[in-house]
Amino acid sequence: MELNELRGLLNIVNSENEPVGIRIHLVKKNEDGTESLSLADVSEELSGDLIEIFQETINRKFFNNDELNFSNISVALETNNSAFYYDIDEFPAKLSILQDFDTWADYDEFSFTNDDLESIKAILITIGNQDNYFTIFKHVYPVTIVRQDKMLGFVPIGNRFEKLNSNILQINDSIDFIYAEDSLIVNNMKTLSAAYGYKEIIKNQAREKIQLIGGLDLIENLAELTAFVDNVKYAKRVLRINPESPVLQLAKTRIIDFIRNHGKLSLKIRFNDDNDRIVLDTDVSKIMTIGILNDDYLKSNLTDLDYESETKAEFEVDDE
Repeated sequence: MELNELRGLLNIVNSENEPVGIRIHLVKKNEDGTESLSLADVSEELSGDLIEIFQETINRKFFNNDELNFSNISVALETNNSAFYYDIDEFPAKLSILQDFDTWADYDEFSFTNDDLESIKAILITIGNQDNYFTIFKHVYPVTIVRQDKMLGFVPIGNRFEKLNSNILQINDSIDFIYAEDSLIVNNMKTLSAAYGYKEIIKNQAREKIQLIGGLDLIENLAELTAFVDNVKYAKRVLRINPESPVLQLAKTRIIDFIRNHGKLSLKIRFNDDNDRIVLDTDVSKIMTIGILNDDYLKSNLTDLDYESETKAEFEVDDE
């Protein structure tokens, strides 16, 4: 997905010609461990404020931000000013409720009599209308709920301060994920990794890429690379290998000849006794081999000099 496509999905928030409303649903964790959805009854005044808050947030991040780095999550380099299109086949199981969610369905209303605020695990905020809308997903952290038994709240009533007598659910302008037309946009990578199983997904996908690498018959001890991706930092590097990369279409003899004739690679990557397979015996050799398969090591036709692609800068490690 390109940034302009994403802006097309979100542009309803700025519409002057179409009605723009808001619906809020709460994801609850049930006693049996399952999750369910409830519709939140929200006042007209609060609804208007929420539309205004998220309109400002979305415009600031996705429309008025010339420095935004937007890319597929499978090949992304994480920066402070970034968002990602989730292009991996394995969808986060802990976010599957988004795939089944129909904001216009008839869900039961959240009841303060029968439901507990502490059961709320996420907030879904849908903005738009029945023909054009998107949903913001906000993870509920423990600090999101102000608990009356954990603090002494001073609530002004007239000229007197009274004690806080109920828990409060806080909503700020942050956005964790956006779901629109079956597309997941990740705005908060930390939340995806910490709360929704993304680290394991990265490892699973990296292991599948290693099976693809195994088909090249290029590496003597492929199990070393499989163990390597148990570290999510290195799994991300394997995940970026493009199955359509021209390197993966080459005969292994050409890859081996390239390594032998490369000033830096030839010093760090070793071969077996028959000189027909790579032996991965250091972390540096593993990282460099991943870089080779991702076509990070290039040669200038103009100067005939070897150089590394810009993304390789993230992969620098101390020499062994």
